[in-house]
Amino acid sequence: MATNVSAVSLVILFVVLSVLFGRFFCGRICPFGLLQDLLNKVPFPKKIRYFKGDKYLRYMKYILLGLMVAANLFGYSTTSMNEAHTFNAGLAIWWVAFALLCIVISRPLCKYLCPMGPILGWCNLLPFGKYEVNQDSCIKCGVCLGVCKMDIEPYKTPNHIECIRCGKCKKNCPSKAITSGFLKK
Repeated sequence: MATNVSAVSLVILFVVLSVLFGRFFCGRICPFGLLQDLLNKVPFPKKIRYFKGDKYLRYMKYILLGLMVAANLFGYSTTSMNEAHTFNAGLAIWWVAFALLCIVISRPLCKYLCPMGPILGWCNLLPFGKYEVNQDSCIKCGVCLGVCKMDIEPYKTPNHIECIRCGKCKKNCPSKAITSGFLKK
């Protein structure tokens, strides 16, 4: 019972933070995000930013979210407590593949698989903590796109649902055209 209360409390905390700051959790707090960022710093001859099918692959997290909701509604679980502590070769292979993918692609879990992303991402559209681009100051140099971990165009859609609110676009904008704050229009 205490575990359920703790889990519900964490979800409520994440939702409240997301309503206030968008996907702030994803960009600043999530341990998987940190792991992906660290792995992506590993030198590799060819880092991949875009590839054919990237746009469509981003819908996978919505499908996973739907499957998780359906599984919970119908009481389906794949892991028992006894299975959770045993070595699983398939899981080990998945982790190795995940690590290699993170070295080549920035934040693949966030882009393609994280089921929390769709829930938290819609909070970017709420009036609290919005990013704003001053179009008069923006020189459309593309620096914000170059530093964006999610490969979106902050100068065009600063409150995109994929934005993880890491703040790299704001920090690196040479004209300081990107700002954020509460109740921005």
